[in-house]
Amino acid sequence: MLEQGMILTNCREENSCESIFTSLIEILEKESAIYQELKNCLINEKRLLIKPNLDELNHNNALKENIILKARMLEEARASILKRIARNLDIKANVVKLSQVASHAGPEQRKEIELIRDTLALIAREINALNETNKDLLDASMSNIKSSLDFISSIMSSESVYLECGKMKSAHKNGMYLHKEG
Repeated sequence: MLEQGMILTNCREENSCESIFTSLIEILEKESAIYQELKNCLINEKRLLIKPNLDELNHNNALKENIILKARMLEEARASILKRIARNLDIKANVVKLSQVASHAGPEQRKEIELIRDTLALIAREINALNETNKDLLDASMSNIKSSLDFISSIMSSESVYLECGKMKSAHKNGMYLHKEG
């Protein structure tokens, strides 16, 4: 196994190794672009959750599904390239890490790979934060819907209004006032 920091030299041709790293960089750039698209879809989804429009929401969901499919395909391509590089480097690992492989690239390509990796990590954190915000919006909406349904069902219940002695039964207060005019 090669030591970290060594440039890949055991390939049959020096240009071949460089082209493998170039392919890896191209895939990483495409992944960065696709995850940026996903981030933009999530930002749009947040807007749609605040002020819903069913057609736009369905369109946004279809876009997200396409983006996720593209991201999975790029992820598979990246994994394949990483395995190919690992084989050339004689790295024996089931899961090859990008940082592990990048340490064997030339200085320029290593910088590019590390920059793209950092960009991907940042976008992933932003996507995670947007997902959490959207989840909170959906949870609040679902809670409001459940409360409204509970209130409506309590109004529609067939319970008697009067007790056996003829007095009025005290009503259970299941709802809450959202707006009171007075």
